[in-house]
Amino acid sequence: MANDPLSLYRQRYHLLCSLVDNLTEVVSSDLAAVPHVDRISFRVKDPGSFFVKSNATLPDGSMKYSNPLREIEDQVAGRVIVFYFSDIQAVSGVLEDTFRRVESEAKEPEDESSFGYESYHHIFLIPEHHKPDGWEREDDMPVTFELQIRTLFMHAWAEPQHDLGYKGDDISREVRRKLAWVAASAWGADRTMDEIYREIMKM
Repeated sequence: MANDPLSLYRQRYHLLCSLVDNLTEVVSSDLAAVPHVDRISFRVKDPGSFFVKSNATLPDGSMKYSNPLREIEDQVAGRVIVFYFSDIQAVSGVLEDTFRRVESEAKEPEDESSFGYESYHHIFLIPEHHKPDGWEREDDMPVTFELQIRTLFMHAWAEPQHDLGYKGDDISREVRRKLAWVAASAWGADRTMDEIYREIMKM
């Protein structure tokens, strides 16, 4: 159907790509003077991923999104990779001066004895002056974008883990233990490198 969310998403995909270009430019400019920024990247959610997320349901069986074209917050998402754990706060401060924050959340295991995915997620409003030409002619365009901040160690763990760790429930106990060991090692290396950096800077 021409008016189903997926078809409409594909029709406006080019506008989201233009927004990515605009956000990449402003974030790169604003972080140019911030030390230890390894890379900045933005992407538009793949139509297939949008379709899956738009059909997500709640535990009671109801649809999670009544208007996925407007409500899904990460149709456009960015990522900033920094060297050290203490750099996350500095980058967050600059970005919160640039964009109006809707929410922020530190993604980390709830159990203090567990190790795994870590990332700092911000949801920001899309500034009017960064919206590309033609944006206002479309109905139900998203109002927010997502931006993650990770250290190099967080990223080095998260990307292979995403590829290897979510292949289903048939992963053996031994493999899960190995993944847990890698996660704990990455966590320890991340904090230790940050401590070393801050100690050297005092010298």
